[in-house]
Amino acid sequence: MTARPEAQQVDFFDRQPTSTHDLPAALPWAAHLSRTVVEVMEGSRDATQLSRWVTPELLTRLARRNALSRRLGRATGGVGVRTVRACHVRDGIVEVSAVVVVRQQVRAMALRLEGLDGRWLLTVLEMG
Repeated sequence: MTARPEAQQVDFFDRQPTSTHDLPAALPWAAHLSRTVVEVMEGSRDATQLSRWVTPELLTRLARRNALSRRLGRATGGVGVRTVRACHVRDGIVEVSAVVVVRQQVRAMALRLEGLDGRWLLTVLEMG
């Protein structure tokens, strides 16, 4: 006798995907988030300020980087965002590239934002 696959169960207490239509505009939000992430990485902002907007794994990475920057005395307010581009991969998912300036050094960022629980959540972050 062949076993039937179990019916897929929906966990209503799990994170719920949100449509792009039900979220704030991605581009301005990505620009703001890019600047905030860099400020956390540079030690001029506390990592816990991002707890609602990033995954727990990313928050841990950012908190470690924040602590290192503070220990090395690298905290600076000289952070700027030059350009931000967003590509809507599919409903509720946006991939973003940003060019930021940190201490007169230009750096590239790649972010993946996913619409979950009615807000954009940063799920992937790469710095170049």
